[in-house]
Amino acid sequence: MTIRRSFFALVALLALAVPPAGATTAPPLATTAQRTYNDPAMHYVAPKGVVLIGMRQVPYQAASHMTPVAIWGIDVGKREGRVISLSYQRFSHGSLRGFYTTYVNDLRSASKGGTFVKREHAILVNGMPAYWLKVSTGEGLGQMRSYAYVWYDGVRGVVLSEEARAGNLSGRQAKHDLAGASAVAYPVGRSY
Repeated sequence: MTIRRSFFALVALLALAVPPAGATTAPPLATTAQRTYNDPAMHYVAPKGVVLIGMRQVPYQAASHMTPVAIWGIDVGKREGRVISLSYQRFSHGSLRGFYTTYVNDLRSASKGGTFVKREHAILVNGMPAYWLKVSTGEGLGQMRSYAYVWYDGVRGVVLSEEARAGNLSGRQAKHDLAGASAVAYPVGRSY
């Protein structure tokens, strides 16, 4: 996780946990279109009940570092708030394992309170090889927990994750929320 991604995740969590002054209504839930992210090599539909925080299309050539392309919030304005994010970066080292190693090294170098990662082999709903990660960062009251699918599509390393304060997210819930992801090898040469 780069400093930039950490900053975006922190801003998203703060937006979830602290309602704006004078706010009396919850933000509107995302429509089906706002819950759906598509590009030439992947498809993901966030679960019902999310709030869209932001979504954009970024050509893989422009993603030289981990770049968030979609962020959704769950339980916005509550202490139990969670963030689902979809990010990727251009990666030319040729393997899922290579991207995983780079990603975990970036996570560890960006963390100030220690980072612990548990990895297991997984597949996305359409059979794309992936890793399922359980990541704990920080210490004490600031400890965060995230679960993520990590995959490599031939030109990008992709991370679909859900993050919350430790104790507010289980692996079972995260697998349910992230279950709709599918991916294929990126069709290089196809226009965005």
